[in-house]
Amino acid sequence: MIPKINNFAKWGFVCGRISVLEATFLPKEFFLNLINQERIDDIIVILQDTYLKDYISPGAMWLSEEFGNIFDRCFNDIAFSLRSDCPSPLPVDLFLIQNDYLNLASAIKDKTDFVFPPCLFSYDMLSAIAQKDYADLPKTFKESYAWQTGEILGINPALLDIIVDGAYLRHLLLISDETKSELIKKYIRLRITSYIIIAMGRGMDKGIPMKHYQQYLSPIPGYDHLIDELAVTPNIENWRGIIGGEIGDIFFECAEYEEVDHISIFEFRVNNFLSNMAHIGAYQTAGPERVFAFLLGLLNEMQNLKLVVMGRINNIDRDFLKSRIRDCYV
Repeated sequence: MIPKINNFAKWGFVCGRISVLEATFLPKEFFLNLINQERIDDIIVILQDTYLKDYISPGAMWLSEEFGNIFDRCFNDIAFSLRSDCPSPLPVDLFLIQNDYLNLASAIKDKTDFVFPPCLFSYDMLSAIAQKDYADLPKTFKESYAWQTGEILGINPALLDIIVDGAYLRHLLLISDETKSELIKKYIRLRITSYIIIAMGRGMDKGIPMKHYQQYLSPIPGYDHLIDELAVTPNIENWRGIIGGEIGDIFFECAEYEEVDHISIFEFRVNNFLSNMAHIGAYQTAGPERVFAFLLGLLNEMQNLKLVVMGRINNIDRDFLKSRIRDCYV
């Protein structure tokens, strides 16, 4: 049960900006119409009526990879702009730190071509880490068992990604607790649960031994038992009883689908469930929940645009694209 959300006058300015931005959110019918277009040039013209109008030019040649970058850049630009007007950056940081951790993973692998603009982890910090100066590694990373035992040095890149995931999830917990928002904290707790399920399910499909998740994803306060139980349960159909609650129910429903990739179905369904749960924040006049709900809606819109445009460029089945459109903000 989510308590009543209070309003806070100091959030009034940024939420006023959001009121204007919300007017341009797109309904599901827009995406269905986009899928039905025969020519990519026609899709580009229609996109001029979206947040992307300043990022694309009709008549230019576009590759799917370029569009992927445009969607990410558009989201980041809007998020950073709102962050500068927020009394506290915390609700925005919950969205931007995933990019920080992707950059961090590159730095630990000795790479310096950081794809995403930094939020909490500066380029100087990342460059130093890439040069094996680990003094400024975030605390969330140093809490991993692999770091504490020294095992991190020379570790397999696939396992390093699991370690970075664990640090990212620990950081999400820290930030959500600092927001003091029950809505945001509940969303993040359930998001972390689903993230663990998706990561371990895909790891199982790739043949990664589940014990590695016990070794490298943990410790995540409040979630180590879930990780341990999933790791020792090789039959994924039995995971529902371990997961429990609303997320467990969604997982069970997805396991009933005839499609082979149940994890992708689960990811799609759980995203809609969590987005709809967090949407209550959109009805707040002024406060961090309003910012959080807006950015979640914007992220889903960018994901829908990316799905449709890249799918059409790559001739993905139209009915499949329609079935994967996420629930819209409006």
